[in-house]
Amino acid sequence: MAEKKGATIFDFVDGVTSKKKEWSKWSDLDQSKFAPFIVNRWLSMRQDLTEIINELQCYTIGLLRPQETYRLYHELLPTNKAFAKYIKGKKEDKFSDKLIIQIADHYKVSKSEATDYVELMDQPSCTRLLSLYGYTESEIKTMCKGVTK
Repeated sequence: MAEKKGATIFDFVDGVTSKKKEWSKWSDLDQSKFAPFIVNRWLSMRQDLTEIINELQCYTIGLLRPQETYRLYHELLPTNKAFAKYIKGKKEDKFSDKLIIQIADHYKVSKSEATDYVELMDQPSCTRLLSLYGYTESEIKTMCKGVTK
């Protein structure tokens, strides 16, 4: 039998909007993969949610734990499915391989998905994450080169 893949960003967005899946129904692995800044990014691409996501962002990134962010969105957002077009920038050699590998390891995702995560990160998020792994300030500066300020 094939091993079940973990949840993706699309599963989490559906979980707080169209499918309304309770936090407790996600596996521990899936819960550990929930990244509020990425979910915020995807939800904010929906014109009907842009303003509310923008208002809540100061709480959902940093102040609230991921499960609290998920529950907030689960309870607050309307139950509906909507298409949000996402346009990726070119990512050829844009980020350090070492950074991509660390992000992939941290979130337990492929390097391709890790690159997508880095596309959505800002400098402070990148710095905080890398400092958890004991990188020096100099290494962090080098690794975060190309990440949005």
